[in-house]
Amino acid sequence: MEKDMEVWKEEFQKRIQEKKPWHTWALSVDKEPPPHTLLPGCSQYQQCAFARFQCSLCSRHWASAQVCVLFHIHWSQQERKGQVQMSIFGQKCRKCPRAPFEVPEFTGENISRVLNNLVSYILKRCYREGFHSELPTIVEIPLEGPHDSVNCEACAQGICAKSRTGLSKTDNDEFSQYGSHTSLTSLFHSAQMPTQINLDPKVCGLLVCCLFIIIVVIIILALTVWS
Repeated sequence: MEKDMEVWKEEFQKRIQEKKPWHTWALSVDKEPPPHTLLPGCSQYQQCAFARFQCSLCSRHWASAQVCVLFHIHWSQQERKGQVQMSIFGQKCRKCPRAPFEVPEFTGENISRVLNNLVSYILKRCYREGFHSELPTIVEIPLEGPHDSVNCEACAQGICAKSRTGLSKTDNDEFSQYGSHTSLTSLFHSAQMPTQINLDPKVCGLLVCCLFIIIVVIIILALTVWS
């Protein structure tokens, strides 16, 4: 784990120094859950990446394209210093009842892509420079089915983008912009079918009388004109 973190730090320094060689930036790994409230002068950037896992209890392997990587960024323009705190969230084995959250394993290429996106975000957020489209991480194997939010550490803490939107790149659930408890069919019928109006019988009688009087007046006027 410590070796992998050094790879993240070295790759970040390489990429940020290419863009801002005269400024000081540092990347640290935060093992504690990040605060939900941002401190003044801080911004937050989140990515979902592909990674692999291995259960420390049963040695089961699995992969996910919804591994949450969260960055808290603080930039001091006066000191020309920046600090990035990175939090990587794990997943549990769905087969083991008391499984711990396992640490994800990223390929070097996907680490590079995640940090490339981070640097692009820093350039936009802190320096007001051009922002490029995010590079998606490489999904090494075919993935099927919805995101396993029950065993996701980020979902458990309410941080995962999947838990907030109800969608992910690997979800098969049908999307409805009107919410999960309302079907498009019912909304269509409610929009097309007229609303039934219940009127008092006295009101109905009055309306009929008025309509009859109007018809009689029109007939009399027509006969007068024709004569």
